[in-house]
Amino acid sequence: MLNLRSLSLLVVGLVVAFGATALAQPLVALDCAKLPADLNCAAATGGNSSYSIIAAPSTLNPVLAQDTASDSITDHFLGTFFNVYSLLGAGADGLTEAAALKASVNAAGTAYTYTLRSGLTYSDGSAASLDDVLYWYNDVVLNANLPNSNADAFTCPSDGKPFKYSVTGNQLTISCSAPFRTFGGTAAGGFVLSKQMALDLIAASGVATEPGSDGQTQAKAEFMGLGAPLNKLRGLGPYVLSAFNSAASANYDRNPNFYEVDSNGVKLPYLDKLTVIIIPTAGQNLALNNFLGGQTEVLAPRPQDIAPILGQAAAGGFKVNGDIDNATPAAGETFVTLNFDDTDAGLNAAARDLNVRQALSLGIDRAAAVNNIILGLGLPQFDTITMSGDPLVTYFLGRGNTCATFASLNAPCSNDVITIAQGLQIKVTNLPPLGKDKYIDSIVGCLVKFSGCIDKANAQLDAAGYKDTNNDGTRNLKNGEEWNIQVVFNTGNTIRQGYDDLICNGWKQLHINCSANGIAFATLVTQLLGGATWSGGIIIGLTGGDPAGDINVLKCGASLYFWHISCVPGETTGSTAQDPASAAVEKAFDEGYNATTIPAAQAGFDKEQVAFIVGQPYMEIAVQNALFAVRTDRLCNDQRAVNANDDIKFRIDVAGNGSACTSNAKR
Repeated sequence: MLNLRSLSLLVVGLVVAFGATALAQPLVALDCAKLPADLNCAAATGGNSSYSIIAAPSTLNPVLAQDTASDSITDHFLGTFFNVYSLLGAGADGLTEAAALKASVNAAGTAYTYTLRSGLTYSDGSAASLDDVLYWYNDVVLNANLPNSNADAFTCPSDGKPFKYSVTGNQLTISCSAPFRTFGGTAAGGFVLSKQMALDLIAASGVATEPGSDGQTQAKAEFMGLGAPLNKLRGLGPYVLSAFNSAASANYDRNPNFYEVDSNGVKLPYLDKLTVIIIPTAGQNLALNNFLGGQTEVLAPRPQDIAPILGQAAAGGFKVNGDIDNATPAAGETFVTLNFDDTDAGLNAAARDLNVRQALSLGIDRAAAVNNIILGLGLPQFDTITMSGDPLVTYFLGRGNTCATFASLNAPCSNDVITIAQGLQIKVTNLPPLGKDKYIDSIVGCLVKFSGCIDKANAQLDAAGYKDTNNDGTRNLKNGEEWNIQVVFNTGNTIRQGYDDLICNGWKQLHINCSANGIAFATLVTQLLGGATWSGGIIIGLTGGDPAGDINVLKCGASLYFWHISCVPGETTGSTAQDPASAAVEKAFDEGYNATTIPAAQAGFDKEQVAFIVGQPYMEIAVQNALFAVRTDRLCNDQRAVNANDDIKFRIDVAGNGSACTSNAKR
C-alpha cells in the first residue's frame, strides 16, 4: 500500500500491521511455526492496552482525514492508514492479502483485479460487498465537494483521469491506461467501507456534503464527523469504537467478526480492549507521565524522556526495551511553512518571494536544532526525503555521498562521517550533496558556520529590497509595513516549541520581529487546509514513505498544497497561479512519479529534491530518530509501532501468557 502524506502531530516510527479478512475465509495473520524473531503467538487472549496521542482528531471519516490524530482514532475500527484492515490489499506492490484475496495483475501492468474474501462482514455482522467499494470510491473519494488526498492519488498519470473501477461478478478490476511504478500499491488502497453506514450517518445528520462558506473548496462532512453516533459505525478493523470524547479518550472493544486468525486457529485480536488517551494541551509532558505511571504501555518519547524512562526502569519500576533509540531517523519531515495566501498583504508578497524564502531558510540553525532540541538524536533536514530505510534510502539525493563530496566545507570527515557544529557527527549519506546548486552549497555549509549564513541571509534580503527604511532596527516589507511575523506550533509539542524559539531567534538576527505561539493542532490543520484564514508561519510535520506519496502535497491544487491553498492548475497570472519555484518542484516530481523503473524514478526524484531545496516552498528543520519505548513486562508484538499492530499485540501479564513472549527477552 502506498501511504499518502498526512499532517503529523508527532513523527514516530510506524510499522504497517498485518492485513484483514473474514471468518468464513479467514486471513492467517501469524504463522506460529514460522515467526520472525520479533513476533510471538499468544497462548491466551484478553486484557487492555493504552497509548497517548498529543492532539485532538478532526474527523472520523478516513477518506477526509489528513492528520495523524484522526487516523489514530479511526484506524483501530476501520484500518485505512497505519493498518490495512479495510483496504483491498497491502504491500508496496499491492499484492499482499488484506480485505481481498491476493490480486492478479495483467501482463501490461495496467489492471489489478481483486476478489473480496467470502463471508467478509463488518463489526455489526452485515456483509461487505463490492457495492460498498464502488459507493465509497464514486460518492466519497471522487466527490468534488469532499477534497481529499485519495482523489489526488487515485489518478492515472498517463491521462490525468481517475482510476477506472469495473466489476465483473465478484471481482473488482482497477485499471489505468498505462502502468506506473506505484500503481499496485496505490490501487491496493481502495476502501472496503460500509455503504449502509454512510447512508445511515447521512440520514442521522441530515447533511451529506456541503460546500464551505469561506470561498474555498473546503467541505462539511457531518455524516462522519466527531459527533457521529457510535452505534451506527461499523468496520472491518479488529475493534469497535465503544466510547469517544475527542478531547479526552477513545475506547474500543474487540470486534467479534474480525476476519484474522493465527495459525493455531485463535481469533484475533488477542486483546479484549484498547484505549487511546487524547491529551491535546498537556501533550508530551503528560504522555511521558502516563507511561512512567503505568497508564500506557507504549510511547514515542522525546530525546529528553529517555533518561527518566531508563532511570525508573533501572530502579525496578518496570521493564522497558533497551533500544529506545535505534539510530534510525523517522520517515517524515518537520518544517515551517509561510502562507502564499496570507491575509497580510506585505507578508503575502514576502512569502511568494523566492529571495525571502531562501534567506529565511538560511536563518534556521539546523545544527543547533539537532544538538540542542533533539539532543543529537536526529538529523538536519533540507528536503522532503530522509534516509530512514527502503524505499527512502533508494531515492534520497545523498545516497552516493562520500567525504570527498564535502571537501570544500573544510570540516573533519572520515569513514563517511562528517563533524559539523558543536561536534555533531553525521553520516555523509544523510546530507544533500554539494555541487548541485550554489544555494544548496550555502545552506548545507550553514551546518559548519551558521554565523556566515546569517550574513548571507541579511545580504540577500538587502539586495531584494527588504531594508530598514526608518532605521529603527526592523526591516520593512515592500508595502512599507514593519516586518512582524508570528510562527505557531501545536500546543503540547515541546519539540516544536523549541524549534519555534530557535527559528525566531535566527530570524531576529535578520532584523525581523518574530514571535512564537502555540495553538491547538486541529486549528493548525484547519488553517493549512483552507478552512480558516491565517497569517505568518506554521510549524508542523508530514508522515513519510515512498516519495510518490507526495502526490497530495507537491502538486498545485492537491489537498495538502498548504503553502498556496488557492493554487489553480493551469492558471498563469494572478494570485492563484503557481510560482515558478513550486512549478519546478512539481515538474521534477511528476517525472519521478510517472516512471516505471527505479532508475527513472531516481532521476526524477533527484531533480525534485534539488528543486525543492532551491525553491524552498516550505522550510525543513530537522528529523528526529524514530524513538520508541514499550513496557516489555506487559506488551508483546509491538514491532516498534505505537498505533499499529493492534490485531496481534498481546498482554504478557494475562494468565497463560507468562512464557509466550520470548521475543521481548532479547530487547
